[in-house]
Amino acid sequence: MKNPVALWSTGVLLASMALTVAATSVRPKPLDEMVREADLVVVATIKAVSMVDGKGRPITDRRARTGPGSDNRMRLTLHVQEVLSARTETNASSLQVPLWSMWHYELGTMQDDLTGREGIFLLKGDAHEPVYPTGFHRATQERPEIEALLGR
Repeated sequence: MKNPVALWSTGVLLASMALTVAATSVRPKPLDEMVREADLVVVATIKAVSMVDGKGRPITDRRARTGPGSDNRMRLTLHVQEVLSARTETNASSLQVPLWSMWHYELGTMQDDLTGREGIFLLKGDAHEPVYPTGFHRATQERPEIEALLGR
């Protein structure tokens, strides 16, 4: 017979891991819904990835992380090449996009992986937040579908 305490401990550990994963996972959202909800749709290049703490002070430690329990916030600096749709005032060639703070990100990894990437960004509000925590950065190959959804 297995040790009941060991079995219980293993069950608690697995349950807490599942809750942690569930706390930072998001169901995919259909592209048509995100395009419909977007206030701003731009073709852009990620020029920089930065992080600030809860008081807005820059963080430069490449090992710094975001996620549940952290006040740190990751931001993308976009160089806008073209505006496909705008329901908000924008004539900026550069935008700051704050990412969802619940994702587990490491500054250096994000800088290495994202800087220089092009795409179509689906944003909302005056703060240019992602229209949804995931899937807001689309491949440029999706442009015909996105333009069709925009009615262009």
